[in-house]
Amino acid sequence: MTFATSETDRKPVLMIVVGRQRVGKTTFLNGLSQYLRGHGATFEIWDADKVNASHNLSGFHEAALQPVSTEPADVKAWLEERFTDLMERRFDAVLDVGGGETPLARLVVEVPIATALEGEGVRVVVAHVIGPEVADLDYLDRFEQNDLFAPEATLIVMNSGLVMSGRSVDYAFQSVNRHKTIGRSIGKGARIVVMPSLACLAEVTDRRLLFEEAMDGKVGADGRSVSILDRHRVRKWWTVEFPAMMQKIRAALRASRSERGDGGVERPLAG
Repeated sequence: MTFATSETDRKPVLMIVVGRQRVGKTTFLNGLSQYLRGHGATFEIWDADKVNASHNLSGFHEAALQPVSTEPADVKAWLEERFTDLMERRFDAVLDVGGGETPLARLVVEVPIATALEGEGVRVVVAHVIGPEVADLDYLDRFEQNDLFAPEATLIVMNSGLVMSGRSVDYAFQSVNRHKTIGRSIGKGARIVVMPSLACLAEVTDRRLLFEEAMDGKVGADGRSVSILDRHRVRKWWTVEFPAMMQKIRAALRASRSERGDGGVERPLAG
């Protein structure tokens, strides 16, 4: 997986993050975007999440592209335009489609999007963000059925921030891990990574702060910074725990690429 500079012979990458509402899709993609850009990567951010308007990607990334209309048909047409533009101009991008019955879910029924993009030399990475509820597997199950939207590079991101206080991640996700959908997806090459929990996440995002800004004590949209102890919490999460997750993502995607024998030129994930 690459979000990098200017090699003309490498494959552009499109990461699409999907999942039910309020499982942490935007948190994951916001963190990933901040991390990669902080390590010199260049890519477009596509924000098609019209449900989570108060905490969507556009609130943290001014250059994020959004559809001008919230009508599902208009958003679907906008997504087709973005996909076509990426195939023609050969750049990297990340996409937050939001939750619920998304235009992407409708589009993949009409067109084999992953196959079409990969056929044009684009590496598609889909990240399914889930919590510990079995119902959180609905998107994964739906997209995996009949390979509706199941690219070679598939991540299952378990959000430990949704685990009840006092419980371990292993215990909380045991029902999910035992589910047939997980087994089927892993059998097809999907990889599991765990997103670390940040107890003061809302203190950061409600102020529309970037994580580096929060740990450095910058004042947010409400005119206040996070507390001194929360700054230390953010620093540990942003400088130790989140990079550790990113390393696991890099390893997982390199493994999936190696298994399918992809010989295209591709620089590793930044950082």
